[in-house]
Amino acid sequence: MKQILLGTALILSTSFGYSQENKASFKIDQVQKLPNELYQLVYNPTNSLVYVAGPKTGFDREVENFVYVLDGETLAVRDSISLGTYLPFGIALNSKTQTLYVGHSLQNAVSAIDLSTKKQHIISSGKDKSKIREIVVDEIRNKVYVSDHGNPSVWEIDGTNNTFVRSFDKSDAYLLGLNVDAEKGRVYATDAQTMEGNILVYNSESGVLEGQYKTWSYCPINIALDKGGNRIFVSQSNDNNVTVLDAHTGNIVQKVYLGYDASPIGLVYDENSGLLYTANRNKQEVAVIDMENYTVMERIPTKGLPNTITLDSVSGTIYVTNKQAGKKQETVENANTVLKISKI
Repeated sequence: MKQILLGTALILSTSFGYSQENKASFKIDQVQKLPNELYQLVYNPTNSLVYVAGPKTGFDREVENFVYVLDGETLAVRDSISLGTYLPFGIALNSKTQTLYVGHSLQNAVSAIDLSTKKQHIISSGKDKSKIREIVVDEIRNKVYVSDHGNPSVWEIDGTNNTFVRSFDKSDAYLLGLNVDAEKGRVYATDAQTMEGNILVYNSESGVLEGQYKTWSYCPINIALDKGGNRIFVSQSNDNNVTVLDAHTGNIVQKVYLGYDASPIGLVYDENSGLLYTANRNKQEVAVIDMENYTVMERIPTKGLPNTITLDSVSGTIYVTNKQAGKKQETVENANTVLKISKI
């Protein structure tokens, strides 16, 4: 397969704090620019590499597309994985089987890639007009779940043979974000169809819809989980907050407001530190939230439009994708880059 290798990452030494009066606790260690659009990324704890979905600019389905493989320490591009003409957007990893799952939102399919061989296996639900967004992995059951807002449903894929098994259908929903608590046997999906801003709760064994938790914020986007504390964190892009729910009852515990026009998208929770990181698209920042007292402790300027965050849970380092601004907006400094952000 064709490979693309780029130069080493740029080093950015400046640290950014929440305010000038407060000493920064985080710094941007590295910045790596890539040649294509950037969407989701995932950290692999087995080999300390970062995998980045980078569809061709203009979403060209006639040319070869790639997942970029970055060194977790330096962000240098170590490799690339060809996807043929399939455009990569969502991405997830089964760290036990070392299988990478890549969502092709415009092509009704998911690729399962064996990282040892780079062999690509295409999975389809068999439904037309699918618009898939988020992918999550249940490593206990070796199952993969995919949110589809074109045919309102959650796909279930058997990771043993990487085949589509069934879907959890909800015809009146608009499914975007997704997460799974494998130990509790629950799949969570955000439903942006109504002003209630529901979190759909599915039993991963039966596929039965067991609950609908109301967030009362329009258009919930992504989900992070505090499995030990039994909490659900939901990014609310339209209402500029993170809604915190009790995962058992669905009761709203707190709403952490991030400021006017913050537009949080991706988020990740570090259970070791009790910190939640949110990619605030319009503010061009990553917010660091102390989830013990629900306060924003720091804001890290990204100089780009942050999209997705992934975590190295051992070191506490996070990696962030920065998107390019739209055609009618000014070009941002860190367009189409991956940032490595570390604790000082």
